[in-house]
Amino acid sequence: MAALSPEEVKAFIIETLEVSGASYRLVDEALLMAEVTVEIPPMFFAPARLEKQTLNLVFTPEDSANYPGAELVIPGSYRLNWFLDGLKERGNYTLQHFPYERTPAETEAALGVLCPELKPLFPLPTPKLQARPFLLVHYTLSYQTDELHEELVSLGLDMVNGAITPDFLHLLTEAEARPGAAGTAVETPGYSLEEAFTLLHRHLEQLVATKDRRWVDDARTRYEEELTCLYQYYQEDQRDFTVFRSHALDLYDKFRPRVLVRLVNVGLLSLPVLVYTLPATNRRSKTVLRYLPLLGKVEGTGSSAP
Repeated sequence: MAALSPEEVKAFIIETLEVSGASYRLVDEALLMAEVTVEIPPMFFAPARLEKQTLNLVFTPEDSANYPGAELVIPGSYRLNWFLDGLKERGNYTLQHFPYERTPAETEAALGVLCPELKPLFPLPTPKLQARPFLLVHYTLSYQTDELHEELVSLGLDMVNGAITPDFLHLLTEAEARPGAAGTAVETPGYSLEEAFTLLHRHLEQLVATKDRRWVDDARTRYEEELTCLYQYYQEDQRDFTVFRSHALDLYDKFRPRVLVRLVNVGLLSLPVLVYTLPATNRRSKTVLRYLPLLGKVEGTGSSAP
Protein backbone atom coordinates (compact mmCIF):
# COMPACT_ATOMS: atom_id res chain seq x y z
CA MET A 1 0.00 0.00 0.00
CA ALA A 2 2.95 2.34 0.60
CA ALA A 3 3.40 2.95 -3.13
CA LEU A 4 -0.22 3.82 -3.88
CA SER A 5 -1.05 7.31 -5.10
CA PRO A 6 -4.01 9.28 -3.65
CA GLU A 7 -6.01 8.46 -6.79
CA GLU A 8 -5.33 4.73 -6.35
CA VAL A 9 -6.26 4.82 -2.65
CA LYS A 10 -9.50 6.61 -3.53
CA ALA A 11 -10.32 4.05 -6.24
CA PHE A 12 -9.60 1.22 -3.77
CA ILE A 13 -11.93 2.72 -1.15
CA ILE A 14 -14.72 3.15 -3.71
CA GLU A 15 -14.35 -0.43 -4.92
CA THR A 16 -14.35 -1.69 -1.32
CA LEU A 17 -17.56 0.23 -0.60
CA GLU A 18 -19.21 -1.24 -3.68
CA VAL A 19 -18.17 -4.78 -2.76
CA SER A 20 -19.53 -4.26 0.75
CA GLY A 21 -22.82 -2.83 -0.52
CA ALA A 22 -22.26 0.45 1.33
CA SER A 23 -23.70 3.68 -0.03
CA TYR A 24 -21.39 6.56 -0.87
CA ARG A 25 -21.37 9.90 -2.67
CA LEU A 26 -18.59 11.85 -4.33
CA VAL A 27 -19.21 15.42 -3.19
CA ASP A 28 -16.46 16.69 -5.48
CA GLU A 29 -13.03 15.56 -6.68
CA ALA A 30 -11.63 15.76 -3.15
CA LEU A 31 -14.38 14.68 -0.71
CA LEU A 32 -16.01 11.26 -0.49
CA MET A 33 -18.97 10.67 1.86
CA ALA A 34 -19.71 7.07 2.79
CA GLU A 35 -22.27 5.42 5.05
CA VAL A 36 -20.76 2.36 6.74
CA THR A 37 -21.60 0.00 9.58
CA VAL A 38 -19.08 0.06 12.43
CA GLU A 39 -18.83 -1.95 15.63
CA ILE A 40 -19.03 0.11 18.81
CA PRO A 41 -16.95 -1.64 21.50
CA PRO A 42 -18.57 -2.56 24.84
CA MET A 43 -18.53 -0.01 27.64
CA PHE A 44 -18.96 -1.01 31.28
CA PHE A 45 -21.90 -3.44 31.24
CA ALA A 46 -23.21 -2.52 27.79
CA PRO A 47 -22.46 -5.08 25.06
CA ALA A 48 -20.85 -4.25 21.74
CA ARG A 49 -23.27 -3.02 19.10
CA LEU A 50 -23.38 -2.17 15.41
CA GLU A 51 -24.07 1.38 14.33
CA LYS A 52 -24.25 3.20 11.01
CA GLN A 53 -21.90 6.13 10.65
CA THR A 54 -21.18 8.64 7.92
CA LEU A 55 -17.52 9.02 7.02
CA ASN A 56 -16.10 12.11 5.33
CA LEU A 57 -12.93 11.02 3.54
CA VAL A 58 -10.18 12.91 1.73
CA PHE A 59 -6.99 11.55 0.24
CA THR A 60 -4.32 14.29 0.32
CA PRO A 61 -3.02 16.48 3.17
CA GLU A 62 -3.97 19.56 1.12
CA ASP A 63 -7.59 18.41 0.92
CA SER A 64 -7.54 17.60 4.62
CA ALA A 65 -6.75 21.24 5.34
CA ASN A 66 -9.61 22.35 3.09
CA TYR A 67 -12.17 20.05 4.74
CA PRO A 68 -11.88 20.31 8.54
CA GLY A 69 -13.24 17.23 10.26
CA ALA A 70 -12.69 14.94 7.26
CA GLU A 71 -10.49 11.87 7.72
CA LEU A 72 -7.29 11.66 5.74
CA VAL A 73 -7.02 8.25 4.08
CA ILE A 74 -3.41 7.52 3.11
CA PRO A 75 -1.16 4.44 3.35
CA GLY A 76 -0.68 3.61 7.02
CA SER A 77 -3.69 5.61 8.23
CA TYR A 78 -6.20 4.15 10.67
CA ARG A 79 -9.13 4.38 8.24
CA LEU A 80 -7.32 2.66 5.36
CA ASN A 81 -6.25 -0.15 7.69
CA TRP A 82 -9.87 -0.36 8.90
CA PHE A 83 -11.06 -0.97 5.33
CA LEU A 84 -8.30 -3.54 4.80
CA ASP A 85 -9.24 -5.42 7.99
CA GLY A 86 -12.87 -5.46 6.87
CA LEU A 87 -11.91 -7.00 3.54
CA LYS A 88 -9.79 -9.64 5.27
CA GLU A 89 -12.69 -10.60 7.53
CA ARG A 90 -15.07 -10.66 4.57
CA GLY A 91 -12.61 -12.91 2.71
CA ASN A 92 -13.09 -15.66 5.30
CA TYR A 93 -16.42 -16.53 3.66
CA THR A 94 -17.35 -16.88 0.02
CA LEU A 95 -20.26 -17.89 -2.18
CA GLN A 96 -19.22 -19.33 -5.56
CA HIS A 97 -20.74 -21.36 -8.36
CA PHE A 98 -19.17 -23.37 -11.17
CA PRO A 99 -20.77 -23.19 -14.62
CA TYR A 100 -20.83 -26.24 -16.88
CA GLU A 101 -19.79 -25.57 -20.46
CA ARG A 102 -18.77 -28.94 -21.95
CA THR A 103 -20.45 -30.11 -25.13
CA PRO A 104 -22.72 -33.19 -25.12
CA ALA A 105 -20.02 -35.15 -26.96
CA GLU A 106 -17.41 -34.25 -24.33
CA THR A 107 -19.83 -35.16 -21.57
CA GLU A 108 -20.64 -38.57 -23.04
CA ALA A 109 -16.96 -39.30 -23.59
CA ALA A 110 -16.24 -38.64 -19.91
CA LEU A 111 -19.28 -40.69 -18.85
CA GLY A 112 -18.17 -43.57 -21.06
CA VAL A 113 -14.87 -43.72 -19.17
CA LEU A 114 -16.53 -43.61 -15.77
CA CYS A 115 -19.36 -46.03 -16.62
CA PRO A 116 -18.57 -48.20 -19.68
CA GLU A 117 -21.89 -50.00 -19.19
CA LEU A 118 -23.65 -46.85 -20.36
CA LYS A 119 -22.08 -46.85 -23.81
CA PRO A 120 -24.81 -49.02 -25.41
CA LEU A 121 -27.31 -46.32 -24.40
CA PHE A 122 -25.49 -43.50 -26.19
CA PRO A 123 -26.63 -40.97 -27.22
CA LEU A 124 -28.19 -40.31 -23.83
CA PRO A 125 -31.32 -38.19 -23.40
CA THR A 126 -30.75 -34.49 -22.85
CA PRO A 127 -29.95 -34.04 -19.16
CA LYS A 128 -31.39 -31.50 -16.76
CA LEU A 129 -28.72 -29.15 -15.39
CA GLN A 130 -28.90 -28.56 -11.67
CA ALA A 131 -26.53 -27.40 -8.94
CA ARG A 132 -25.55 -29.17 -5.74
CA PRO A 133 -24.46 -27.25 -2.65
CA PHE A 134 -21.11 -28.16 -1.12
CA LEU A 135 -19.41 -26.75 1.92
CA LEU A 136 -15.68 -26.17 1.43
CA VAL A 137 -13.87 -25.62 4.72
CA HIS A 138 -10.19 -25.14 5.45
CA TYR A 139 -8.88 -25.90 8.92
CA THR A 140 -5.47 -25.57 10.49
CA LEU A 141 -4.64 -28.40 12.89
CA SER A 142 -1.92 -27.42 15.35
CA TYR A 143 -0.24 -30.36 17.08
CA GLN A 144 1.35 -28.74 20.13
CA THR A 145 3.85 -30.03 22.68
CA ASP A 146 7.17 -28.29 23.32
CA GLU A 147 7.26 -28.34 19.53
CA LEU A 148 4.67 -27.18 17.04
CA HIS A 149 3.55 -28.97 13.89
CA GLU A 150 0.74 -27.54 11.77
CA GLU A 151 -1.34 -29.14 9.05
CA LEU A 152 -3.76 -27.50 6.62
CA VAL A 153 -6.83 -29.63 5.98
CA SER A 154 -9.21 -29.00 3.07
CA LEU A 155 -12.58 -30.74 3.38
CA GLY A 156 -15.60 -30.68 1.11
CA LEU A 157 -18.98 -31.76 2.41
CA ASP A 158 -21.85 -32.70 0.11
CA MET A 159 -24.82 -30.87 1.62
CA VAL A 160 -27.24 -33.34 0.02
CA ASN A 161 -25.86 -36.69 1.21
CA GLY A 162 -23.28 -35.69 3.85
CA ALA A 163 -20.31 -37.30 2.09
CA ILE A 164 -16.96 -35.73 2.99
CA THR A 165 -14.18 -35.47 0.41
CA PRO A 166 -10.62 -34.82 1.69
CA ASP A 167 -8.40 -32.41 -0.25
CA PHE A 168 -11.57 -31.14 -1.88
CA LEU A 169 -10.08 -27.94 -3.28
CA HIS A 170 -7.54 -29.93 -5.28
CA LEU A 171 -10.39 -31.44 -7.32
CA LEU A 172 -11.53 -27.98 -8.37
CA THR A 173 -8.19 -26.42 -9.32
CA GLU A 174 -8.91 -26.57 -13.06
CA ALA A 175 -12.53 -25.41 -12.78
CA GLU A 176 -13.56 -21.79 -13.17
CA ALA A 177 -15.39 -20.39 -10.17
CA ARG A 178 -17.70 -17.41 -10.42
CA PRO A 179 -19.02 -15.32 -7.54
CA GLY A 180 -22.59 -15.65 -6.35
CA ALA A 181 -25.24 -18.34 -6.42
CA ALA A 182 -25.91 -20.66 -9.36
CA GLY A 183 -28.47 -19.62 -11.93
CA THR A 184 -29.97 -23.11 -12.10
CA ALA A 185 -32.18 -25.08 -9.73
CA VAL A 186 -30.32 -26.13 -6.58
CA GLU A 187 -30.81 -29.57 -5.08
CA THR A 188 -32.42 -29.56 -1.64
CA PRO A 189 -29.81 -29.88 1.12
CA GLY A 190 -30.18 -32.81 3.45
CA TYR A 191 -28.23 -31.10 6.23
CA SER A 192 -28.34 -27.75 7.96
CA LEU A 193 -25.11 -25.79 8.40
CA GLU A 194 -25.00 -26.78 12.06
CA GLU A 195 -25.34 -30.48 11.16
CA ALA A 196 -22.75 -30.11 8.39
CA PHE A 197 -20.16 -28.65 10.76
CA THR A 198 -20.89 -31.41 13.26
CA LEU A 199 -20.04 -33.98 10.56
CA LEU A 200 -16.86 -32.10 9.68
CA HIS A 201 -15.77 -31.93 13.31
CA ARG A 202 -16.31 -35.66 13.73
CA HIS A 203 -14.18 -36.23 10.66
CA LEU A 204 -11.42 -34.08 12.17
CA GLU A 205 -11.59 -36.06 15.41
CA GLN A 206 -11.13 -39.28 13.45
CA LEU A 207 -8.28 -37.72 11.49
CA VAL A 208 -6.47 -36.76 14.68
CA ALA A 209 -7.16 -40.15 16.30
CA THR A 210 -5.59 -42.04 13.38
CA LYS A 211 -2.50 -39.80 13.16
CA ASP A 212 0.87 -41.43 13.87
CA ARG A 213 1.34 -41.14 17.64
CA ARG A 214 5.09 -40.63 17.47
CA TRP A 215 4.61 -36.91 18.09
CA VAL A 216 2.98 -37.80 21.44
CA ASP A 217 5.49 -40.51 22.38
CA ASP A 218 8.48 -38.33 21.50
CA ALA A 219 7.11 -35.50 23.65
CA ARG A 220 6.58 -37.91 26.54
CA THR A 221 10.19 -39.08 26.28
CA ARG A 222 11.50 -35.51 26.33
CA TYR A 223 9.21 -34.68 29.25
CA GLU A 224 10.39 -37.65 31.32
CA GLU A 225 14.03 -36.79 30.66
CA GLU A 226 13.60 -33.19 31.80
CA LEU A 227 11.48 -34.19 34.78
CA THR A 228 14.17 -36.66 35.90
CA CYS A 229 16.84 -33.95 35.69
CA LEU A 230 14.62 -31.54 37.59
CA TYR A 231 13.95 -34.09 40.32
CA GLN A 232 17.64 -34.93 40.72
CA TYR A 233 18.53 -31.24 40.97
CA TYR A 234 16.05 -30.57 43.75
CA GLN A 235 16.80 -33.86 45.55
CA GLU A 236 20.57 -33.31 45.61
CA ASP A 237 20.30 -29.72 46.83
CA GLN A 238 17.42 -30.61 49.18
CA ARG A 239 15.48 -27.62 47.95
CA ASP A 240 11.88 -26.78 48.77
CA PHE A 241 9.59 -29.48 47.32
CA THR A 242 6.87 -26.88 46.72
CA VAL A 243 9.13 -25.09 44.25
CA PHE A 244 9.94 -28.42 42.59
CA ARG A 245 6.26 -29.18 42.21
CA SER A 246 5.60 -25.78 40.63
CA HIS A 247 8.39 -26.29 38.09
CA ALA A 248 7.21 -29.85 37.42
CA LEU A 249 3.73 -28.54 36.61
CA ASP A 250 5.26 -26.00 34.23
CA LEU A 251 7.11 -28.86 32.51
CA TYR A 252 3.90 -30.86 32.21
CA ASP A 253 2.11 -27.93 30.60
CA LYS A 254 5.06 -27.38 28.24
CA PHE A 255 5.13 -30.97 26.96
CA ARG A 256 1.42 -31.84 27.25
CA PRO A 257 0.13 -32.99 23.81
CA ARG A 258 -2.85 -31.06 22.53
CA VAL A 259 -4.46 -30.37 19.19
CA LEU A 260 -5.90 -26.96 18.41
CA VAL A 261 -8.30 -26.60 15.49
CA ARG A 262 -8.64 -23.23 13.79
CA LEU A 263 -11.15 -22.52 11.04
CA VAL A 264 -9.38 -20.63 8.25
CA ASN A 265 -12.17 -19.97 5.74
CA VAL A 266 -15.48 -21.31 4.48
CA GLY A 267 -17.01 -21.46 1.04
CA LEU A 268 -20.52 -22.40 0.00
CA LEU A 269 -20.05 -23.79 -3.50
CA SER A 270 -22.60 -24.81 -6.10
CA LEU A 271 -21.28 -27.58 -8.34
CA PRO A 272 -23.02 -28.62 -11.57
CA VAL A 273 -25.05 -31.84 -11.65
CA LEU A 274 -26.37 -33.39 -14.86
CA VAL A 275 -29.52 -35.39 -14.20
CA TYR A 276 -30.32 -38.05 -16.80
CA THR A 277 -33.57 -39.97 -16.91
CA LEU A 278 -32.81 -43.21 -18.77
CA PRO A 279 -35.68 -45.03 -20.46
CA ALA A 280 -36.85 -48.42 -19.29
CA THR A 281 -35.66 -51.54 -21.13
CA ASN A 282 -36.57 -55.21 -20.99
CA ARG A 283 -33.85 -55.79 -18.42
CA ARG A 284 -34.33 -52.81 -16.11
CA SER A 285 -36.78 -50.12 -15.11
CA LYS A 286 -36.47 -46.44 -15.82
CA THR A 287 -33.51 -45.04 -13.87
CA VAL A 288 -32.08 -41.67 -12.93
CA LEU A 289 -28.39 -40.86 -13.18
CA ARG A 290 -26.75 -37.90 -11.52
CA TYR A 291 -23.38 -36.98 -12.96
CA LEU A 292 -21.09 -34.61 -11.05
CA PRO A 293 -18.48 -33.78 -13.70
CA LEU A 294 -16.10 -31.75 -11.53
CA LEU A 295 -15.82 -34.62 -9.04
CA GLY A 296 -15.88 -37.41 -11.64
CA LYS A 297 -18.78 -39.12 -9.86
CA VAL A 298 -21.92 -40.86 -11.10
CA GLU A 299 -24.79 -41.58 -8.72
CA GLY A 300 -27.88 -43.68 -9.06
CA THR A 301 -26.91 -46.22 -11.72
CA GLY A 302 -29.26 -48.69 -10.12
CA SER A 303 -31.91 -46.40 -8.69
CA SER A 304 -35.46 -46.26 -9.97
CA ALA A 305 -36.88 -43.03 -11.22
CA PRO A 306 -39.72 -41.53 -9.21
